[in-house]
Amino acid sequence: MSFFKNVIDAFKDNREIKHPIVHKDINENPILLENLNSLAKSNNPSVDYKKVENHFKLFSIGHAGEKSVMFELKNSMVPMLILHDIYLEFEDYQAQMDFVLVTPKFILVLEVKKLFGDILVTDKGDFQRVIWKSNRVVNKEGMYSPINQVERHVMILERFLKAKGIIKKCPIRYAVTFANPKTILEISKNAPTHIQNCVIRHDQISAFLKAEIKKSSPVEMHASLVYKIADAILEAIQEKPFNEREYLLEEKQVGGSAFVAATIEKEASLAPPTANSELKRLLTDYRTKKAKQFEVKPYHIFSNRTLDELLEKMPQTFEQLLEIQGIGQKKADDYGHEILAIFQTKKVDTSQDSRKVSEPAAIQTEDFRTLLTEYRRTRSKELDVKPYYIYTNKTMEAILEQKPTTIKALLEIEGIGAKKAEEFGEGIISILNKG
Repeated sequence: MSFFKNVIDAFKDNREIKHPIVHKDINENPILLENLNSLAKSNNPSVDYKKVENHFKLFSIGHAGEKSVMFELKNSMVPMLILHDIYLEFEDYQAQMDFVLVTPKFILVLEVKKLFGDILVTDKGDFQRVIWKSNRVVNKEGMYSPINQVERHVMILERFLKAKGIIKKCPIRYAVTFANPKTILEISKNAPTHIQNCVIRHDQISAFLKAEIKKSSPVEMHASLVYKIADAILEAIQEKPFNEREYLLEEKQVGGSAFVAATIEKEASLAPPTANSELKRLLTDYRTKKAKQFEVKPYHIFSNRTLDELLEKMPQTFEQLLEIQGIGQKKADDYGHEILAIFQTKKVDTSQDSRKVSEPAAIQTEDFRTLLTEYRRTRSKELDVKPYYIYTNKTMEAILEQKPTTIKALLEIEGIGAKKAEEFGEGIISILNKG
């Protein structure tokens, strides 16, 4: 019945797509830049103005690059719907796509990079940025492959559209374009074929799209279906939240008297130890350890204000932790289980001296949780992906509960498919086998 309905709807729909149509245009004043501009003018002593200025400059450069790409797309004469700046959340995944192009024969995710310097792609497909001065190389550095990034976006978009029943056979392709007109793009002839075929300069976009549209495709979609796909994406997009706390200085950096701070610290050291002070010490030590590990300021892990609220509310679950001011989804993913482990392994014994803390019998599970969290964080940094891409908190709890010791047993856990088992299975099982 749905097949005939689609046919009837197609006949009723008189729209045609004979040239590029902008379905979601570029915002001349992006909300992100407006928020950063407001912070820059706030005269708030807690704001890290240097960080705000640097991010404003970087985002402005990126936005200018996307405007150049939009000009090329509008003038490509390729029949398609153009959607700019798509932020999509689906299941446990997030994707920030610069452009999504919907044509009658395929969908294309286009990643835009506007970088200073030249780009070299090696025989192995590694990306390097080269800075020249006076005809000599002054800096050459590796960069995270934009191919990995855009492939992840394609996976999320495809899963979303198929789950909604919008597409079945429509292929989703991808490309990466460099928008700095001064950038020289040098790709080794021995580089992987798929990289050679999809990495282009922005002035090559029109030729690239015309070549893609000539390729064979399993579909030839009516304009009504092309619009249906684009509209489904538009309905699902969200505004990426702006986290103002990322631009705030640690309380100690804002000002105040060093003498007062030293006096408070001295008074605290003279006070009789309590379970609360023990927890504060553990949390502070944890924050210091993580700050050194990631080479950041301690307040990037969590601020003193967040520390005080943690001690006040004593969260015992992931949901309670997310209610703490300063703990968002990302910090909960990065540090949540370890913070909760501190509370759960150092519970106050209220029946006796408050200075005594009791160790739970289930410490082994917490050890596994810490190791699995560290493994997830390490792999996510290696791949430059969110930790939940490795496995979600829900999947980790299932791993802790079932404790699989073989790949076959691991595959039975929800959230672990063949691909994830292949990539991360040995690491997970080696952790569990330590017990």
